[in-house]
Amino acid sequence: MKKTALITGASSGIELNALKEGENKIYFNSDGKKLAGLLYLPNKFNNSIKTPALVVTRPASGVKEQTAGLYAKELAKRGFITLAFDPKGYGESEGRIRVEDAYSIISDTRNAVTYLASLNYVDTNNIFNVGICLGSAYATVANIEDERIKATATISPILTNPEDMAKTYGSKFILSTMLYSMKPITALLNIFGIQLYLPLAPIKWSDKIYPTTKMQHLALEYYSPGAPGDVPTWKNKVNYYKSETIAVEFNPFTYLEKYNEKPKPYFMAYATGGSRPEKLKEFFDKIDTENKELMIIPNAHHFDLYHKPEHVNKISNGIANFFTKIKK
Repeated sequence: MKKTALITGASSGIELNALKEGENKIYFNSDGKKLAGLLYLPNKFNNSIKTPALVVTRPASGVKEQTAGLYAKELAKRGFITLAFDPKGYGESEGRIRVEDAYSIISDTRNAVTYLASLNYVDTNNIFNVGICLGSAYATVANIEDERIKATATISPILTNPEDMAKTYGSKFILSTMLYSMKPITALLNIFGIQLYLPLAPIKWSDKIYPTTKMQHLALEYYSPGAPGDVPTWKNKVNYYKSETIAVEFNPFTYLEKYNEKPKPYFMAYATGGSRPEKLKEFFDKIDTENKELMIIPNAHHFDLYHKPEHVNKISNGIANFFTKIKK
């Protein structure tokens, strides 16, 4: 059963009983902005029992109706309360339109955890998070910064975006110069309500004038018109504003030392045709805990793991089993 519950933050406890099993549309606060989310409650949900929960952080440019919502739905079938959300400015959430600011989305992820923790039937000793694509990096850093997150699972991670983008544009110097030189221009245009955008995938002929990575070309299979990722709330646009955070600054490998100061259980799933699989394996190997699990999907590529049932089911089962084993 679906139920729309207009919940605008952790203080809205009086409305929590309106939630029903299945999909619920909810709202919560993040740094002063109202974010939209899809909350899934398990079948045969009993609000008198404390239930483990998890947040799903979506891929770059993504919205909750795409792969994040799919995994949230599947993991709810496996006994978890799950939440997929639109970060600030994406989908139905408030904020500057389609800004892929790594640090802001990490904060949104943590505020999604705060929302889950406010539900009186969530087992706050067992809150987990899941990240997909670049969301894997956001989820991992959120785990470091938030003691409430017990473990993290990552799906089809992209962990080398600055390196890959630098190669695409010729060098880090060229890319940095281009992005940082645009900052005063984007700030000036913003005064007049004008935003500059870059395409995520080369869908239209005009998108092809921009340099693109291998992953951006593969994205056509998921985001093109009529493809599984082509949903009404998604747009093939990423705001130029603060784009330097993911293109130049945000390197997940620099967070490994801090992660390993207080290591937590970690799950990773990627395809043999994923984004730099040798670097994904390197990152996984450097997670300094024995309580980790790696799932490699053969004969598949990055976006196959977003939606193909055989992969989604296998990964969802793996994550559910992994989190269940480490519950208190």
